[in-house]
Amino acid sequence: MNEWYKAAYYNPSLNGGTGGYWDYGTASNIAPTSVISGTQQNTAVYDHPSGTGPANVYEAGGLSAYGVMALTGNVFECEETSSDQTHSSGGLTRGFRGGSIAYNVNFLRKTIRGFFNPVDEYPSGGFRVATLTTFDGGGGSGEVPEPTSMAIFGLGTLGLAYRARRKAKAKA
Repeated sequence: MNEWYKAAYYNPSLNGGTGGYWDYGTASNIAPTSVISGTQQNTAVYDHPSGTGPANVYEAGGLSAYGVMALTGNVFECEETSSDQTHSSGGLTRGFRGGSIAYNVNFLRKTIRGFFNPVDEYPSGGFRVATLTTFDGGGGSGEVPEPTSMAIFGLGTLGLAYRARRKAKAKA
């Protein structure tokens, strides 16, 4: 919950550089304009008729202060945090925030948090999978780096050598 909330509403330069939270996840205290899709500043996908599908993830409203899109509107964001504010049980209800395409502007505010049962389906809910855009600062692929075959082979070889050494010591 804390990571999502900060990505949506926090701006470190507010309040003379001491930081603070915007009312909306579009880096604004003014309610965003409702759009069906787009990326204009202070817009969000909300308040549309039931049955209207969510916008494409790349066209889902204005950016947060951190440059993250669609933290306000489009689909409710399901949180890892359970209703008791811990991560201790998979069976507890989870929080959701951010509003959705079928809900009004009141659900977009930073103060609104609802709860859902994680085993139920919600047509206006979703979750976010995040990754870094680059790892080298110079235009990397944005994919999560996987260990190479050689690295795995090397670690396996070290493990076998260690095991053989321990067996030899035990016999001596």
